[in-house]
Amino acid sequence: MTGVRTLVVVVLAAFLATPSAAHNVGESYLYLQIRSDAVSGRFEVALSDLNHTLGFEGTADEITAENFEARVDFLKSYYLDNVSILRGDQELRLQFTEHRLMNAHGGFATLSFDLPQLDGDVPDILTFDYSVLLDEAHQHRGFLLVESNWATGTFANENQISLVFERDDRRKDFELKTDGRWRGFVAVVGLGIEHIWEGIDHILFLVALLLPAVLRRDVENGRREWRPVERFTPAFVHVVKIVTAFTVAHSVTLSLAALGVIELPGALVETVIAASIAIAAADLLVPIFRGRLWMVVVGFGLFHGFGFAGALSEMGVLGEHKVLSLLAFNLGVEIGQVCIVAVLVPVLFLVRRPTLYRKVALPAAAVFLIAVSGVWVAERAFGVDVPMYESLPPAIQKFVP
Repeated sequence: MTGVRTLVVVVLAAFLATPSAAHNVGESYLYLQIRSDAVSGRFEVALSDLNHTLGFEGTADEITAENFEARVDFLKSYYLDNVSILRGDQELRLQFTEHRLMNAHGGFATLSFDLPQLDGDVPDILTFDYSVLLDEAHQHRGFLLVESNWATGTFANENQISLVFERDDRRKDFELKTDGRWRGFVAVVGLGIEHIWEGIDHILFLVALLLPAVLRRDVENGRREWRPVERFTPAFVHVVKIVTAFTVAHSVTLSLAALGVIELPGALVETVIAASIAIAAADLLVPIFRGRLWMVVVGFGLFHGFGFAGALSEMGVLGEHKVLSLLAFNLGVEIGQVCIVAVLVPVLFLVRRPTLYRKVALPAAAVFLIAVSGVWVAERAFGVDVPMYESLPPAIQKFVP
């Protein structure tokens, strides 16, 4: 019955888990980061659970945000007494590295650790004996989650539970599966596709460049006016040049940043990316590029590459196989871009002739892009919170970074 109950718990937890529900009272967590040559991890537990279960509430021993630093040694000692990680019959020493307090449900204590005794020799199976709060609180559960494992294509995971520890079922074996490069490669390609599709600022920059791709500027009455191109092939060649320039530029800085050769402040990168949308959109209203579009695309593409590198790092993809990861992520980004171009450009070519597109839709799109870009620049450069998102429908809010 214990095995059946555990299976039900795992299935329900995996099904119901959401990012906002990743940390709940009555639950403690063990996250693993698995590499081919090392394993590290992180413990997380709610202070309210610790204080209530261990009888600290209202006493001098109560752990709070104010005395957290002073109580870290107690927390480390408690975990050393209540968690064992074994390779076969050998218990591995937990070497604590970092600690912090997260503001979730009144505070979640986090303790990061390494397993130095592995020394580059990661076994196929580790055994976990987990008793955190299980003796004191019968309904408490501990969850093991693999946060990152390149070989299994797992990155930035906070929801998929691998093991559940309960009072009557606290010792479990876990297969690490540290081989399988193809699976990891495919997963990183998928991350690249997902990132470009969810990266609305990257998409809007690309859209601003593509909107006039099916038009040309002719001089009429001393003014430059948009006119539709006659054939699809020249428009397509123009798009290929734009996308190629953007790809080459962001691939260079993505690689340099991911490999640690160049590093720029994240706020600067994100601000320039937001500004790139407005500048590209402004050319739809006033001819400011005048034949130098490729320079603009390359220049801003370099900053977009730094943005991609930041996302890649946050997802924990660069822990190992850096060259393969970069290749896979870049490939995913390009696949995502090609899909966007393949859908958008033919549609734009079909609607290019009506005056409504050139005189109304194009300027309206430019104004919209400039307005959105301006809000993002203000938020990213000055740290202000422009309360425009709350007025948007919920279905749209989730796509706005």
